[in-house]
Formats: sequence, C-alpha cells, structure tokens
Amino acid sequence: MKFTAHIESIGLLKEALASECQSIRFGAEFCELKIPTLAQLKDAYAETRKVGKSFHYVTPIVSEIGVKRLSEHFTYLKELDDVEVVIGDFGVLNMLRDIKTLNLRLGRTRVYIPARSPWPQITRVPNVPQPALQKVEEIFYQTGLNYRRSLEYYKNCGINAADVDWIPKCFQSYSDLAKSGFSIAVHANAIPVTVTEKCHMARFLGEEDYASCSRPCQSKALSIRQSDLGVRLILCGNVAFSVVNPSADDAKKLQVLGIDEIVISMNPATRLLTSDEVNDTIARLVS
Repeated sequence: MKFTAHIESIGLLKEALASECQSIRFGAEFCELKIPTLAQLKDAYAETRKVGKSFHYVTPIVSEIGVKRLSEHFTYLKELDDVEVVIGDFGVLNMLRDIKTLNLRLGRTRVYIPARSPWPQITRVPNVPQPALQKVEEIFYQTGLNYRRSLEYYKNCGINAADVDWIPKCFQSYSDLAKSGFSIAVHANAIPVTVTEKCHMARFLGEEDYASCSRPCQSKALSIRQSDLGVRLILCGNVAFSVVNPSADDAKKLQVLGIDEIVISMNPATRLLTSDEVNDTIARLVS
C-alpha cells in the first residue's frame, strides 16, 4: 500500500517529508485563498524531490482570481518531470487539457459521492418495497464516475485517476472504477460533507474581508454538533467534514479490491500535524 501525505501549508512540509509516506501532495484542496505562492511551490517541489519522494500539486475550486494564480504555477510545472496535478475545478481542467507533460487526477470536489452525507436516513424511505430500497442504497453508495458516460468523458480528457473518501460501503464501487483502468486514491480520516464558496469559519471568527482572510483554518478547526441526529462535524475553513476512523481491516479490503493508495491529510480537521502522528496512522492501517 502506498501512503501519501497532503499538506496545504508550506509550514508542514518538513513534517510531511519526515513521515513514512512515499509521496507528497502540496496545495489547496478546497479554498483558493490558500493557493501557495510560486516561490512556495518551487520550494516544496525541490525539497520533495531532494528526498526522493514523488510530487503532486493540488488545486481547489477557483474563481478568476485563482485561475490567474494557477496559470503561472502550471507554466512552471509543465517543464518538470513526472508531476501530477489534482484537479478541483473544470476551469483548471480546461487550462491543462493541452499540456501533455502533466499527469491529471480528479480531486474529491470533482467526484460526486452521495454517501458523503452524514445522514444515512436518506436511504431509509418508509413504505417502499425492499427491491426499490436496495436500488436506492446501490445508488447512494456509488460515485458519479460509476456512470459510464462520465467515466468516458474524463478518459477522453486524458484523466485516468481520481480521489475518493473512506466510506467502506462504497469500496465495491471504487473497485469497479479500478477495474476499468482508473487509479483510485482513498482519503483517510475526514470526509468533506459540504463545501461553500464563502467561508463560514472566517465569518464565525470575525474575518471582515474575504480577500484578506488571515487563514485561521491553518491553525484551528471548530467542532459542530447536531444533537437531534447525533452528528458531529468539523468546520475547517470553507468545508464541513465528518470524521472517520479508518481501520486496518478496511485497508486490507482496499488492497484486495485493487486500490493501493491512501492519502493522509495533515491539517487541524484531521488533527494530524506531525510526522509521528502520520506514522502512527500508517502503523494502525498496516497492522
């Protein structure tokens, strides 16, 4: 099993490189305000390659502001060898379709998975025949890529890889994608339930101007509880996450199903911020 550390802040690079992960993902997954500078990108790539680990650049959903910032990054990356870009936005895909030197992967924001919802009651429709209920659950635990035309579209765009979440009931649908030739990476620890354009966390903490946000999500996360449904979410930046505890048994199931990469995100939402914490997670999953 291959383990990959994902960081959004250059300040976590040293810890990520010191971990037992074989590759490094660097870049903002959900918020364009956290897109690194070109200098930070160059430093991250150089330091990662220096220790012999592979490098992947992560991009979020973007506006015109983000497109302009990413444009200079892609000009730099396309001259490098064996770099993968994780795509979070269709605009980013359009920017990269004609650049043949970069490997492309669909990020989680581009892979629809109904089961990210923390409310499984969605599948418990009353007064519905059992065969119909089974069909509802079958759809609920698939991904948008399991729809053949979606898969063909992305393959025609030169994409043969995608990111998904640690949802054991979805593992079989992930396996079906792997059998179709897609390389699948599964994110451990936190599932994005909802992503907003404007940042609720910044609003709660009194940030007054979107463009000059101080990025409090790089150092803290907020716990949200819904007592009636018994649901606990973690708000970190513009994303509400549900927390999962991946097990070694589930990791073995992934390997059996032909999925061989696990992504470990280092951020306040996962509460993994040091190489020791990442290594402990790896040790639990391979035990």
